Amino acid sequence: MPTKMRWEFVPTVALAAAGLAGCSEPRGSLVYVLDGEQTVTLTPAATELTAQQGEAIALSVARQITGNWRQVPLNEARGRCWQYRPPAASEPEVADDVQWIVDPEGSVQFHLEYRFDHKRLVTPIQKGTITLTPVTTVPCEPERRVEGPPITIEVN
Repeated sequence: MPTKMRWEFVPTVALAAAGLAGCSEPRGSLVYVLDGEQTVTLTPAATELTAQQGEAIALSVARQITGNWRQVPLNEARGRCWQYRPPAASEPEVADDVQWIVDPEGSVQFHLEYRFDHKRLVTPIQKGTITLTPVTTVPCEPERRVEGPPITIEVN
């Protein structure tokens, strides 16, 4: 009986040690670092440019990012912004991942539920002209924000 317990114990310890070894950083890992400034383009759209007060409107934004990302060993990237992969060059729908400047402020209500299509629903709560401008952050440039062209909606 003690021999059997010892036999069950040894594989468990070996598996645990192997699992912990997998948690360490692999030698020679390669990552990407930004090499220069990036160009970011936002292309917004709305399902309606003329709407009734209280009518939901779906906002959509495509984001394109171009820039030079250089692959380097992880130990050379220490202290710099790095990623395992460069950012996607084209993201077809990011309306739920950008901030929105609304003018006049408080003129729309943003729906908070998650959508699988990544569009953003808004409901105008006042009549008149409402301008919505998408704003995005830029990977590895934490102080930089990029505004896209505004969407103007006439609310009756």
